[in-house]
Amino acid sequence: MMETSLEYISAGIILSLILGITGQYSTNMVNDRVINIEQTSGLQLADKIIDTLLLTPGSPSNWGSSIDPPNSIGFALENAIKPYQLDKAKVKCLYNDSNNYIPPYLIRDLIGLSKNYYISLEIYPMYSILIEKITSEKFKITVTNQWDIPVSTVIVKGAYTDYASIDSTEVNAFINGNLQNAVFRENMTDVNGNCILNFSGSGEKASLLVLCEQLNVKSVNIWPNISSDIIDKVKASVGIDTGFNVELVYRTIEIDGLNYFCKFKMWWS
Repeated sequence: MMETSLEYISAGIILSLILGITGQYSTNMVNDRVINIEQTSGLQLADKIIDTLLLTPGSPSNWGSSIDPPNSIGFALENAIKPYQLDKAKVKCLYNDSNNYIPPYLIRDLIGLSKNYYISLEIYPMYSILIEKITSEKFKITVTNQWDIPVSTVIVKGAYTDYASIDSTEVNAFINGNLQNAVFRENMTDVNGNCILNFSGSGEKASLLVLCEQLNVKSVNIWPNISSDIIDKVKASVGIDTGFNVELVYRTIEIDGLNYFCKFKMWWS
């Protein structure tokens, strides 16, 4: 009886070893396959590039304020207190009407990619905010996400002001709750992403600043026109991706206390 028990125990140990070795071998095969796919597709490179662009300040670290192109490219805020905080001055260099414009082919060169590679870098607010004037004291606000899907239960705050233009100073003051010379209203979006801001009794004013917030995600828009001092949407692209191998990666970023998506696309022949 003892010999039979020992045989069963020995068999169990051997079976466990076989399963363990087989499982480890299968895991290694899966990991090797994933690594091979990433290396073949370029996904690892795309991830490294976007993080280099968004997590490093470049050289010199204040290149966004200089008319000279950087020696190395990076859009991170110098001495940022958390990851993916970008320097607004550097991001503004992506606009082709900027005095410090950095063309996309130069970004590609600074990254170290050859002309066989093409890139697209796009930054846009987490929430798209449409402001429609109904009367001089009433506005309809529509909030959608990056897929143009309406977003419900978003807190919508409005500041109706006599400022002829609103820049980041007023936006930051509004976010921090100390904006002066404005009439304030607040509402919440419904299932269709809509709400009304009613400034009854305020009279007609020059501009409306709208801040949309949900789960610490903040986006703004301004009626009648958004200031060039505030980052809205920007895209820098070299080439057209039709018929090429394409890799696409995303990151969420912050610029001046507001939240954005960054989309980096890379393709090659």
